[in-house]
Amino acid sequence: MTKRHLPPLLAIFLLAAGSLYAQISSPVSSPEKANIPFDFTAGSMDLPAGEYTVMTTDALGNLLIRGEGKQGMFLGSDAAQANRAAASTVLVFHRYGDRYFLSQIWVQGEEWGRELPMTKPEKELRTSNARPILVAVLAYK
Repeated sequence: MTKRHLPPLLAIFLLAAGSLYAQISSPVSSPEKANIPFDFTAGSMDLPAGEYTVMTTDALGNLLIRGEGKQGMFLGSDAAQANRAAASTVLVFHRYGDRYFLSQIWVQGEEWGRELPMTKPEKELRTSNARPILVAVLAYK
């Protein structure tokens, strides 16, 4: 192979890698709705119970969460991988007493999901030896 062929091959490789990264890092690409029956914290915001729409806004996995009739908020999230594809689309919360923190989002049929960084209030609860109870809320289209 000559040196002239390397740049086009490198470009093809980089495009394929970028496409793969976008696919595995942002599985919540279409809007998912969930009726959340309790007040909760997402990022730095305390939100009331109600119907919410969640979706990624870009290949980096930034999430848009919008309540019924409310302005949306953007949250950073990290890619998370499970051992097998999710059976249902769910929003996972950590519950400490009567406080709920949005933790993860998994989309039906995907092994990749999104995980929100732990907030300062949740970290404080964790350091006080409180153990979270996982609560899953089913989502729908």
